[in-house]
Amino acid sequence: MGSVVRSFQFKWAAILLIGVLAACTGSSEPIIGDGTQTPPAPSGTTGSIDPVDGYLTTDAPIGSSTVSDGVGVIRVADGTTATSMNLDVNGVRRRYVVMRPTVSSGNAPVLILLHPSLTAPESMANLTKVSEYVLTRGFWAVMPEAIGGSWQDDPSGLGDQDVPFISALIDKLVADGGVDASRFYAAGFSSGGFMAERLACDLSDKIAAFGVVSAALRSSLAAVCFPAKQRAKVYFLGTADLIVPYNGLLGQFDNGIRSAASTIDFWTAQQQCNGDVRTTPIPDTERDGTTAELQERTGCTAGTQLQLYTLTGGGHAWPGGESTIFGVTSQDIAATGLIWRFVNGYRR
Repeated sequence: MGSVVRSFQFKWAAILLIGVLAACTGSSEPIIGDGTQTPPAPSGTTGSIDPVDGYLTTDAPIGSSTVSDGVGVIRVADGTTATSMNLDVNGVRRRYVVMRPTVSSGNAPVLILLHPSLTAPESMANLTKVSEYVLTRGFWAVMPEAIGGSWQDDPSGLGDQDVPFISALIDKLVADGGVDASRFYAAGFSSGGFMAERLACDLSDKIAAFGVVSAALRSSLAAVCFPAKQRAKVYFLGTADLIVPYNGLLGQFDNGIRSAASTIDFWTAQQQCNGDVRTTPIPDTERDGTTAELQERTGCTAGTQLQLYTLTGGGHAWPGGESTIFGVTSQDIAATGLIWRFVNGYRR
């Protein structure tokens, strides 16, 4: 009987609130379709991702342990490894963590996961519960680290070192071998979500699709966002998020954060989505005070897909992930699984 990967609780430190508040002041080519045809890892353990809620069901229980990767503490599923590594970019030493199946296919896709403010790559891996997906779906999860814990995602702010860092990191991973250069994806939470949007604007020639959790579009980024290629994107936003409000922050079209609706409208125009808006309620299975709804923009002639999951009652959190202190973490869906199903059907 399959086991369903769900609960692993964790409380964020209060400094995350400070960091997040500071952070807030061409077409994709589908190759797989719905994301279900990716061969599983040659690990002996297989699993399927529910197409509605994103949870992983496996053919056998998956053991796990909490280990040190040499710098931080990270939770790894049995059959996966996590290694902290360094890369010098423009004279600055940058750190990243690679999580991969112990037995890898040799041509693995890569999901880049971008952590929230004042945390670390290990925290992002734990928050998202990504290790079981790495084991059963055969991709690599790569968690870069921001300088001082803060991403330089705002083009109107000081510093612009992170886009070159992620670009160089992709080049390094490809040069080292074992990954598919055409199948790099990026997703982020909170300030990491803002950084994922920055990459959607500035690094779309190397990243095939994007996931954004608890982050909306900066007006300062929208003003200068002219991607080399439009890419598919999926958003997850909570209506009770007090850090990145669902209805926007500091105005819709000034140097603030756009609302969920305005963010999706921006990409709708860029991706030329001229079809119907499809809305699908997600079954309320957990009774945790939240409900989920999927909105899809259709007829996109550039970027192929554009989706928004609205978590009514959901806080500043990664759905299906570890709990935070910033509102309710909806357990009706698992963002990690839904993001992987969404992105893995694309190549650049």
